[in-house]
Amino acid sequence: MTFFLSTRPLAPLAALALAPLLVVACTDGQESTDSDTSDTTDTGADERHIEIKLAAVVGDAPFACGTEFSDLGTTAASATFNDARFYVHDVAVVDAEGTRTQVMLHDSEWQSQGVALLDFEDASGECMGTAETNTSLSGMIPADVVPTAVEFTLGVPEDLNHLDSAAAASPLNLPAMYWSWMGGYKFMKVDLAPTAGPSFVFHLGSTMCSGDSASGYSCMYGHRVTIRVELDPDADTLLFDLGALLAGSDLTTANDPMVDPVDGCMSGAMDPECPAIFAPLGLEVTSNDTHPESQTVFRKM
Repeated sequence: MTFFLSTRPLAPLAALALAPLLVVACTDGQESTDSDTSDTTDTGADERHIEIKLAAVVGDAPFACGTEFSDLGTTAASATFNDARFYVHDVAVVDAEGTRTQVMLHDSEWQSQGVALLDFEDASGECMGTAETNTSLSGMIPADVVPTAVEFTLGVPEDLNHLDSAAAASPLNLPAMYWSWMGGYKFMKVDLAPTAGPSFVFHLGSTMCSGDSASGYSCMYGHRVTIRVELDPDADTLLFDLGALLAGSDLTTANDPMVDPVDGCMSGAMDPECPAIFAPLGLEVTSNDTHPESQTVFRKM
């Protein structure tokens, strides 16, 4: 639960100092009273709460653990999902004139340090995550902003990407969302079990990293992309389409373990399965160039 501090009344000395000015400013001959300045709410008179709602889907069907989905990927495969989570940061809204306004995310179990975890699996069925889910982003924006689009960057920012996950604040403390090598986070984790074929995984994160915890890390490929979707966050829902994410992937053909031991993509520069699943996100595997205008994974309901 998040608490807000109410605006405090003027201290007695300050109130006395301002009293003559307030009397002179009154044009109707009446002195100002405390009620004249009591409209400030707990969130501040110039701010309001905003909640950006998300929903996971597989094409036109709602995502659910334990449900078998069909017509997936290039071979129209059937599969159940084991996981569906991702991190975002730099969340903003955009108005009709194109002005971008940062959303000041509330601190909670799912949001801290400007980073949020969206978690759509509930550990039921074939899913192996957590029973708790999170399907919204909540924060504050100026009261006079009228959003017509939402924007966020997929992933964890570089300055937080190499924390000690065992000591990090939630939601950056989940072992399942952390790579042991080079201390980096999995920005997105989507795992599934095709009916015909081996398990398929997609773990997005920064790669070609070097360094250590003492001197710091640097990564050649950040693999972050900024997504913008035109919608009214006060009325609309942002969809995360797993079917679109997997549309170019072959989910039924097993890899040669001597060439590629993991079926799916773990963001490796030489992994032949990565380009097909990076493209729907507007990402390139061996470049920091992004193409958010071509992403198909996030859309308005």
